[in-house]
Amino acid sequence: MDLNFIGQGLNPESDRTTGHFIIESLSCNDYNSLYAFVAFVSLSGLNNIIEPLIDFKENGGTIRLYFGVDLNATSKEALEKLIEHEIESYVVYSPNNIIYHPKIYAFEGELLTRAIIGSSNLTVSGLFQNIEASVCVDFNNEDENGNDFLSEIYEHFNSIINLEHESSQKLTPEILDLLVQNKVVLSESQNRNKNNIINKYFKQKNYDNNLKLLNVFGKIKSKRPPIGFNKSITKEELVVEPGEMINVVYETEQLATGSMWIETRKMTGGSRNILDLSKTGSLDGVRKFGSVSFFGVDPEDTTITKIINIHLGRKIYNENPIFFADKNQNWRIQLKGVTEMEEKLTTISKPNLGQNGGFVNKILLFTKIDDVNFKLEILDSDEMEKLIENSSDWAKGGRGGTGRSYGII
Repeated sequence: MDLNFIGQGLNPESDRTTGHFIIESLSCNDYNSLYAFVAFVSLSGLNNIIEPLIDFKENGGTIRLYFGVDLNATSKEALEKLIEHEIESYVVYSPNNIIYHPKIYAFEGELLTRAIIGSSNLTVSGLFQNIEASVCVDFNNEDENGNDFLSEIYEHFNSIINLEHESSQKLTPEILDLLVQNKVVLSESQNRNKNNIINKYFKQKNYDNNLKLLNVFGKIKSKRPPIGFNKSITKEELVVEPGEMINVVYETEQLATGSMWIETRKMTGGSRNILDLSKTGSLDGVRKFGSVSFFGVDPEDTTITKIINIHLGRKIYNENPIFFADKNQNWRIQLKGVTEMEEKLTTISKPNLGQNGGFVNKILLFTKIDDVNFKLEILDSDEMEKLIENSSDWAKGGRGGTGRSYGII
């Protein structure tokens, strides 16, 4: 019997993840069945292993997935995908809030058996990105200790496997409809909205205190899964309270097609509220569009000034100019708008007590509402790789391609 520890999440460059072990197990010829017992299934997690799953099944392999739906953590779209591809699946659910929470992937073949047991759910974060710990147990089928070990696993779950336990039901369109109608299973967009509401009530932090936390606890860079990044991004929702106190809430939102993101770097101006826009850009020697054109400005007409309104944090900051700075010979947007209640956008942008301004070293995501109204979202610079992955086109400012990165989703 061979034991291998699978530790993931602390080294984003490592391919030693539970997801990679599962893909390897599905893709080799050593196994002909997979029994998986997992608490949660997401569409992004399933998408990263769906092709190996389908190939495994088409090559005669048996798949049975026993999953939970507690805490709304298994999505409607994921279950639709399982039904679409006829992957034999079973729902385990107890209406009295007893949570089904295992994470076991058991592969069997004619000669070899493998069991992966640990903390990884069938979600993209659980399989590839979260800090997780699992043990991979490999043994020859003549190994009595190994066979006893596997038998104990199946014995524990036998009442679920045999549908003798009332909490276990085969996944069908009718069962899925029942779960959706009773809000046991939510769509991924509903789940994002639910989590954002919870964050607003329970995870709202004072902006300065939030920066202090970030200065003490460094962020862990997430692993890029095999099938790219999910199109959801984490934004900083800024809430300006009376007395110019700023609170921050981290929200998850789907990237909107046609929106534009721009890397801010240090910003300029005393209030750190001036963002350079490019007249033109380039990437790998290829000339590209400039970021200023997104706002409906002709890059060649340097005599005009366009005034736009910025929608940020459920407030509208009016009269933000886009203009050509003759001294610097580049386009700029000055984020200095004021609401009807005389709340200033510079309250967010200006440095305070040694802290960087709210736009410094961030990524600004603009979504066009109409010709003069643009929704603004503030993203962490860690989202850059995900934004590039999901961009229809992107570039760096200037003909030499050395300026700020920007792109169109």
